[in-house]
Amino acid sequence: MKKIIPTLALSLSVSAQAIDLSNLVTTSQSIVDTFDNGIMRVSGMAVLAGQGGIAEAGTVDPAKLSYDQAHAYNQALSDTSNAVYTMSAEEYVSGQVENAHTEMNTAISAYVGAAQVLITAVVVNDMASDAEESQDATQAQEVQGYIADNDVEISDTHVDTYNDSLDAVEESAQVFAAFTAVQNDSELMAEMQTTVDNAGEDFLNAGMATFDAMTGDASVAFNTSNLVMSYNMLGSYVSVTDILAAGETGDFYTTGPTYNNCFFSQTQEEYEACESNI
Repeated sequence: MKKIIPTLALSLSVSAQAIDLSNLVTTSQSIVDTFDNGIMRVSGMAVLAGQGGIAEAGTVDPAKLSYDQAHAYNQALSDTSNAVYTMSAEEYVSGQVENAHTEMNTAISAYVGAAQVLITAVVVNDMASDAEESQDATQAQEVQGYIADNDVEISDTHVDTYNDSLDAVEESAQVFAAFTAVQNDSELMAEMQTTVDNAGEDFLNAGMATFDAMTGDASVAFNTSNLVMSYNMLGSYVSVTDILAAGETGDFYTTGPTYNNCFFSQTQEEYEACESNI
């Protein structure tokens, strides 16, 4: 009996950009759309004129640029040129949190890929346990058939890839958690803003934030000065017991192959029916 091995799903989050150029985008897009219309009409007239096809009077009128379009675009250009773009501590940290979240999700995706060969081990374990308990030769033959039909052996490369993916998840989760902890600390955020303001700096000039999991230090250096800020986040560390307690009820675990037999449902309808019977 050959079973289908599904893959785990993962969602990413996206947040809005801090800098607003929407008016310039809108007005320039209007110019582009009108220009595109004009190019298309010129192209069509050139093609059909060579075949003796005469364009109707006013064919190009809908593709003409209006004064209002030009004036709106010029005003947007002026507004953009005169704008003073700054970035606050809140905006900066929010960006770092988003980047770190994306990195963690990427690491989890890699972990899911590395885990596929271990998912087959779950199937083998399930089938072998049933055959062992029933002492049914037919079921034992099904185990043999599954082994023959699927690539189920775990190589040293599989071991290394899987273990490395776990390390990558741990490291990226540490960074994401550290920046989130900074974001959640209103006093720390205010201190960061004050420090930057007093130094005559702006977070637009800050480089990527870093986190040292060994020391617990979250740091940010500025590209335009010698300003470096570092904050210790050891107070936000959690225990392995906390991790396991949270993990036991998390969707990633409760919908996974070692906990939820519905994971191996072959269609969405079968999965939903299985879930409804739990």
